[in-house]
Amino acid sequence: MLSLIVPTYNERENIRPLWEGLTRHLEDFEAVFVDDNSPDGTAREIEALGDPRARLLSRPGKLGLGSAVMAGLVLASGEYVGMMDADLSHRPEDAARLYRVAREADITIGSRYVPGGKTVGWPLRRKVTSRGATLMARLVLWMRVKDPLSGLAIYRREVLDGLRGRLSARGYKLLLEVLVKDRKSRVQEVPITFVERARGQSKLDTSEFTAFLRLLWELRGYRP
Repeated sequence: MLSLIVPTYNERENIRPLWEGLTRHLEDFEAVFVDDNSPDGTAREIEALGDPRARLLSRPGKLGLGSAVMAGLVLASGEYVGMMDADLSHRPEDAARLYRVAREADITIGSRYVPGGKTVGWPLRRKVTSRGATLMARLVLWMRVKDPLSGLAIYRREVLDGLRGRLSARGYKLLLEVLVKDRKSRVQEVPITFVERARGQSKLDTSEFTAFLRLLWELRGYRP
């Protein structure tokens, strides 16, 4: 079974269309929504789904995306654990495609930057920023992975369990940290279409980019 961990903060209007997409494209799955006390009523919207496959973990405040994934892992019961955004930028059909091939690797990444992958609706500035950050991560950390900053990935459960206590889960770059601290895992990249959110506001800001740079510096000197 696949356990999808979905961090949420002010995503009320995206919950129902996301859930409809997941139930349309996936069968053997559950979604663990980790909500950081959203003031817009996101948690109530999740509860209103009335489906036991939609599990909710409510936290007292905004503690960050990376830590949300690690907190959700405690509730996740699947043999495979995935992470994805709640804003529909990660399409449910792409999550389903990743799951279909996940048994071929230990970490399956939804990649924007392999042949067939693309982004839709991004302004030029964001495209340049994303490409620049990705290139920086690959060069500094000597990575062959084309999209180590992807927010859509599926792991074998034992990969994340084996890293308990070794992940800082800082910011939203959990995948990057996993790739550095578990160099032995088999990794595959699957092309996806990343779509700019249609509803709500992006959570990315200067503090997130600063956290990324700090994490990159720390990982540069990591030794297992």
